Order: sequence, then structure tokens, then C-alpha cells
Amino acid sequence: MVGSMESAALGHLARRGLRAAHGHFSGMNPTLFEKLQSDAKLYEAAGPEMEMKPREFLPVAITAIIVLVLMASVRYTLGNVMASLAMIESPSTTAIIESSPPAYKEEVSEKEAPLDADRDVEIMVIQNKPITAKISTTIGHLQRTGGFAARWRGLGFAIFYHALHGLTANTLAGLLGLGVFGHAFTYIFASLSLARVHMAWTHKMITTPSTMAWNKRFIPRKQCKAILLPTLVFSVAQQVTVILPIAVAFALGIPQKLHNAHVAGKMPMMCPADMLKLAAVPATALFVAITILLPAAVTLTRIEAALLPNDQETIVPFDRSSVIGELDMSARGSAKKVFVQAWRSFDRAARLRLIKLYAKLVFVQVTIAGVGMVAMATEVAMIGGDRLALFVKSGGAQLQLAIAEAHGHGGN
Repeated sequence: MVGSMESAALGHLARRGLRAAHGHFSGMNPTLFEKLQSDAKLYEAAGPEMEMKPREFLPVAITAIIVLVLMASVRYTLGNVMASLAMIESPSTTAIIESSPPAYKEEVSEKEAPLDADRDVEIMVIQNKPITAKISTTIGHLQRTGGFAARWRGLGFAIFYHALHGLTANTLAGLLGLGVFGHAFTYIFASLSLARVHMAWTHKMITTPSTMAWNKRFIPRKQCKAILLPTLVFSVAQQVTVILPIAVAFALGIPQKLHNAHVAGKMPMMCPADMLKLAAVPATALFVAITILLPAAVTLTRIEAALLPNDQETIVPFDRSSVIGELDMSARGSAKKVFVQAWRSFDRAARLRLIKLYAKLVFVQVTIAGVGMVAMATEVAMIGGDRLALFVKSGGAQLQLAIAEAHGHGGN
């Protein structure tokens, strides 16, 4: 779920970046253009003692790759596999029955004693702690169920789904010549078109290991009507989570102020009011994610799990009747009722548990990124920070000049 949201975010930000770059370089003043020309020649003019050899970048590149792989692995395991299990796990109990024969009866063997004999029976019901309450508990349960690789369950389906989704949305948007908001509609269209693939991916993540072929996991189309509405709501929620913070940023004039400061060659001055405006952007994204995106993701996942064939079992306890109940899924209007019931059946404790999981995900990823940056900074210092800084500055200037020339800017 997090992976889908991030894919949408990256797509929008990339398109915004291209449009901003076009506007920036088409309006570049001559002074900035001349400065870029001067910076572009710094590396060549520095002499052989400042030359950077390709092999010197190898330790930094290896560290960067390791960090990216670790972050992607954590994001998939916690943000997709564990989050999906947390979304469907139902409360479970264990009943302990204790009985003792009455003292006044003659001793009889267990086989001779009738089941309805006079006995004092005590039943103790223990509420089990959810498996997904802790990361370590969930990882241990996954490993016992499907081995070490179980923490990446459904990864093949995930790659297939996102590749097909991106290809469909981007190709359609390119053919129609749509803008930023047009891309949002093609994204939603692709999500609806691939709803069965997404459900097969969910089923692969939440079910016990089996030898079933991947193409056998697709539910027949006539049984998939119930996922169309939650898929539509989820894809719209993804787009709102990305577009609304961007709209807030533009409404507050943040991109324009940063652009003006860059053109002037100065650092942007941030007063308390500007800091509040800047904080409003991530605050908006977080609010929308919790109030809109999270319920939409939970609803879709629980309905997909409820449509799981009866011969397949989930890794964690899941009460399908809590979602479908006595509803006739073929009846008119049943899809709307299931949509509402799927979220209502996800109680407050489960919602808090899921939010905590996402918070842990962010913390782990930030920690990995922080450790990786420290390691790479150490490696850069050993290589020669001044040489690398000169190389990056000159290379960045050359790249900006190339873009400027591609947009027809000649420094006039």
C-alpha cells in the first residue's frame, strides 16, 4: 500500500519537476547563466591533482546500493506484507477447559466415565495477543510459516502489478497528451483495470504457502464486482494524498519563493511564518493519509481477503463473516454494504496497531538512511571531500547548462 502511494508521489513530483525546470531555465537571467558557465569549467581548470577517478566512487556506490536495497526490503516487508496482515487479523481467543470428578463418586476409568457425568467444569477464555502487535512476533510467525523468504511474500506479484500499472497509466497519458491532473485519471483507470491483479497480489501475501500456479490465483471476473468500489476509492485517495499537499504548497507560494531565491543566487530567508507554511505541507499529507488513505487501504484489503476461496487459509486469524456476514454478494447493492462493513469491522485497537506499524516503518527507514549517510560521508571524507565537491559543482553546472540549451536559452 505504501509502495503504491510512493509510486504515485514520485510520478507527480517528476512531472512537476520537469515543468518547473522548463519554467526556470526559460526565465534564467544572464548573470546566473554566466555563473553556470564559469562553474562548469572549474573541474577542467583545477588540474590533475583534483581529478576524480571512477574507482574512487566504488565504496560510496556500494554503500548507496546497500542502503537502497535495505530500505526497499523494509518498506515491502513492513509496509506491504505486515501491513496487509495487520489489516485483516481478527481477535482470537483460547478456551481452557478444566474438569474434576466429584469426591463422592466411586473411581472409574476415563473410558467408563460418561461425558455427561457429574463433574465440575471450568472454562477459562484467554484473549490472545495479536500476532501483528510486534514486528519481531510477525517476522517470527512468517518465518515459521514460510521460511526466511516469507517476509517478501508476493514480491513477484508486486513487481508485475506495478510494472503493468505504470506502463498502462503512462502510455495512456502520453497518447492522450494529458497534464498533471490528467495523469491522475489515467492512474485511477489503471488501478481499476488491474484490480484483479492487485487482489491476487494481496492473496499471495496473506495466505499460507501453496503450490498453486500464479495464474490460478486470479478470482473469476464475475466474483470481483465487490472490489471495484474500494479500488476506485483507494486510487482516488492515493491521488488526493499526493495532489493536495502540492496544491497547499503552491497556494502558500513556497515553490515560487524558492525559485526566486535560486534565480537570485541567495539562500531563502525563512521567518517563523514561512516555517509554518513549510510545515503545513507534510502536515497536510499526514492528515490526508491517516483520515482518507488509511481507511481506503484497509477497506480494500479486507474485502480482497473476504473474497479469498474457501480452500485457502490466511497466515493470521481472519473472520470473513465480519466483513460479508449474511450478505448475498450477488444481490444488488451488496457491494456498497460490504464496503461500509469492511471498515466498521476494523476496530479501534486494530487501527492504532496499524498506525504504530507505519510509524515504526518510517523510523526504521529514517534510521537506515541516517546510518547510510554517515557511512557515505565518511567514505567521501576519505576520498577527498574538496575534490568531490568541486566535481559535483562543476558537473551540476554542466547539467543545468545542457538543460538550458535544450530549452533554447542562450544567455540573452
